[in-house]
Amino acid sequence: MKKAFTLIELVFVFVVIGILAAFMIPSTRTNPAVDAAIQLESDIRYAQHLAMIDDKFDANNTKWFSNLWKIEFTGTGNQYEIANDNYIGLAGPATTFASEPLTQNTMQNIDLNADFGVTIANGCGADISFDHLGRPIIGDLSGDATVIAVYGKLLTAPCDINLTNGADTATIRIENETGYTRRIP
Repeated sequence: MKKAFTLIELVFVFVVIGILAAFMIPSTRTNPAVDAAIQLESDIRYAQHLAMIDDKFDANNTKWFSNLWKIEFTGTGNQYEIANDNYIGLAGPATTFASEPLTQNTMQNIDLNADFGVTIANGCGADISFDHLGRPIIGDLSGDATVIAVYGKLLTAPCDINLTNGADTATIRIENETGYTRRIP
């Protein structure tokens, strides 16, 4: 006698597969706030990396400490750029923007609202600079006259950057002293 599947057995298998698929598909939905947080967290770490490998000390430049790499939130706060202000002597800054490692595009006016539809509530301030040890410094450094004034702006407590897209949210925390950046639940 020849063994074969009956029509009822095949229908039962398809129903079970359909039920499993119905449970799996909603879990594959992406969260735009988390996707934007992943990109922003990566870019913050990249700015910190640039600061640690690019020593800005110059004994002939009285504003060398203002040349630190920073991530600067611009526009409505949903855009940012990775840059440093190259102060040469007493001349004004000539801003240099970081380049993306793979594409070599300048990291200027990155808009998370246009890319992911998120808004940013930045609890850290408009500028987050990093010194040669990777420590975060909060605030604009261009008007500071001394190194002591700059290092008086070291981050003293962790700060959070919140990203929202409707009901979806994500939070990035930057730790003081180390500049360790992570997403928190």
